[in-house]
Amino acid sequence: MLNKESLALDSQDMLAKVGSLPEQLESGIQDASSVWSDARWPEPSLMVVAGMGGSAIGGEILKSYLAKDGKTPIIVRRGYTLPGYVGPGAVVVVSSYSGNTAEALSCFEMALERKARVACITSGGELKARAGRMSIPLVELPPGYPPRAAVGHSFAALLALAWKLGLREADRAGLEDCAVELRRLRDIYSVPDSSENTSMFVAKSLVDLTPVFYCASELKAVVLRWKNQICENSKKMAYTGLLPEISHNDIMGWEVPEASLRAGIVFLRASGEHPMVSARFPLIRDIIKGRASFCGEYWGSGAGLLSRLFSLILLGDYASVYLALLRGLDPTPIATIDGMKSKLERT
Repeated sequence: MLNKESLALDSQDMLAKVGSLPEQLESGIQDASSVWSDARWPEPSLMVVAGMGGSAIGGEILKSYLAKDGKTPIIVRRGYTLPGYVGPGAVVVVSSYSGNTAEALSCFEMALERKARVACITSGGELKARAGRMSIPLVELPPGYPPRAAVGHSFAALLALAWKLGLREADRAGLEDCAVELRRLRDIYSVPDSSENTSMFVAKSLVDLTPVFYCASELKAVVLRWKNQICENSKKMAYTGLLPEISHNDIMGWEVPEASLRAGIVFLRASGEHPMVSARFPLIRDIIKGRASFCGEYWGSGAGLLSRLFSLILLGDYASVYLALLRGLDPTPIATIDGMKSKLERT
């Protein structure tokens, strides 16, 4: 159980930041819609979200959200270059919370060279400066967040642009339903000692284990978010797998599991799964039974897909912060990442 000393480890109030998700979505869609309203672009042949880490996850969520009904392919590019097929018909959204991410800035220049239409999402830095010099549309995010904690702002900016470009009909009612559901869950997750706090239960269950997260491929963004949040906030290694793919390879690893792994399995589910994928979950659970130290299953909630996606994300975000505090760690600092960036800057 967390005491006052444990909660005091959260020096920059990451708990409050992850809890601000519904407000981020609401304010973010308003701010971004006003920026994109002046863009007179036709529907693109392709949308590319170029970014890294917490600045890229919004693109993954947008892909999951639009995968079934979206009209235009969306790719998330993590790296210094754009694929060769990105050209004048594409929209490239360069997302860098700091505005100084080297990979994002490289993609910004390449997108201009390729004559793609470019949009930017940032809180400042070099990206804001370059976009300003070239009069490129830019959504300026509020400062003061670690990039991973501003996911609501960055996703909302992308969603507003997708609506503007006609990639999907605007659904403000669905977004508001999502915010209402997230507030309901926040009321539960923000009380550490509540018996109904599923996020704390997950954190306690994983504190001495190696987390492995499994979900249907349609929830790829969610499982990636869980892994990244556990690594960054909890300073703990985590692994992921997607169904049905893992039933063709990963499950063999459970046949003779490593005793040192001490795995904690988390299945992340949402309604709308393919029936054959749904049939695989209990079969995989039977294979893992007795070979993992913990096995839990959690479902997205809410009326629409957006609610189901973000309800699972909120659960993982809270769990990752509680897991850090249970381990006696401050969830916000990322010294190893900062150290690597510093070394790269000197090369």
